Amino acid sequence: MSLLALRRLSRHYAGIAAVDRVDLDVPGGGVHALIGPNGAGKTTLFNLISGLVAPSAGTIVLDGTDVTRRGPEVRARLGIARTFQNIRIFGAMTALENVLTGLHPRFASGLGAVLVGLRRVRREERQALDRAGEALALVGLQRLAGAPAATLSYGDARRLEIARAIAGAPRLLLLDEPAAGMNPAETMALAALVRLIAQAGTTVLLVEHDMRFVMGLADSVTVLNFGRCIFHGAAEAARRDPAVIEAYLGRRG
Repeated sequence: MSLLALRRLSRHYAGIAAVDRVDLDVPGGGVHALIGPNGAGKTTLFNLISGLVAPSAGTIVLDGTDVTRRGPEVRARLGIARTFQNIRIFGAMTALENVLTGLHPRFASGLGAVLVGLRRVRREERQALDRAGEALALVGLQRLAGAPAATLSYGDARRLEIARAIAGAPRLLLLDEPAAGMNPAETMALAALVRLIAQAGTTVLLVEHDMRFVMGLADSVTVLNFGRCIFHGAAEAARRDPAVIEAYLGRRG
């Protein structure tokens, strides 16, 4: 059974289909890429999967559970995490505090328990700090745990977003153009990090325009064009597919 299954998934805006009847199966494990020209519907599809946007039609099933009408908080608790095209971190907070915000959906204690200082709350706080520290260590930012996020370099800020996303041990990690704006050395380090995350058991689905990055990393590739899926298969096969060549590269043969 697929970890993520999309069936006839669509999203329309003023009569225009941003995503049009997409069927997609993402198996558990590995790295899977979603590519296509600008305006193909890739980020809209990510927004649908993460619950930020409601579908016009179709279903979204996560590991056998229909989450089509569930909100983003519920999906986060069920194991979906994501990053965004534009970095979204809290500049005035430290790197550690930013990662802790990613663990909020996992907290079991309510406000009343926090106010009276129950032992369970203190235990959860210790566990959250441990998880946040482990996530920072995985992305190589443990030395900057106490630094204000606003002082981080661009590459470090990108990695901080990933640390926040993986702190809650998601089953599915959505990375939206994680290599955007990175130099070649940063891109290479990012590829190694994504492989490490996948090897640790988190399934990765990424949107990316850097084809060298994608082809060297992804186990499978899905290609969108005008909101429709025109290819799904091995990364190497995508290079030779006529529909992909025409849609993504703008030429035939």
